Amino acid sequence: MTVTINSIATDVVGHYSRAARSLVAAYRSGTERALAASGERYAQLVGKVQLPLVNEDRKARIVAAERRVAGFVAQGVDRIAAGYEKAIDLASERSLKGIEQFVEQTEWTKDMFVVNAVRQIQLPAAKLQLEIASRIDAAAEQLSERVAGEPVKAAPVASKPAAKRRVRRARA
Repeated sequence: MTVTINSIATDVVGHYSRAARSLVAAYRSGTERALAASGERYAQLVGKVQLPLVNEDRKARIVAAERRVAGFVAQGVDRIAAGYEKAIDLASERSLKGIEQFVEQTEWTKDMFVVNAVRQIQLPAAKLQLEIASRIDAAAEQLSERVAGEPVKAAPVASKPAAKRRVRRARA
């Protein structure tokens, strides 16, 4: 299979869609973790503090009320995240459909020399965009895993060797 600008565009849309979904997952799991941690701290605080006219039963009610509020917040975040996911899917589907329609409408230009020359000139830029989208996707996935508390393997960073500098000595 030959790599075309159209196939690269389709892959780029897929990478950005996955990156957006990873960010939504990070938002969702980060909120859940924050609510759980704050609920535990709140329960510890209420349990430690000696308040007048507040017995153990009332402390348990205060903690239960906080947990209900945290549950309400978590449900709201979940609904918002589900809405974001639907929007991501809709935008991705529309983009892919637009790319497919563009391919169908420009099918007649595939044998034109000038158009093929322009495509060959644009192909390296499209490949670069694909690489950028792939890296964004990987970074968003790592962020999502990290926020969820899962171990994350760092992606190897390709580095170029440092260029040697020539030092010119000043002549006296």
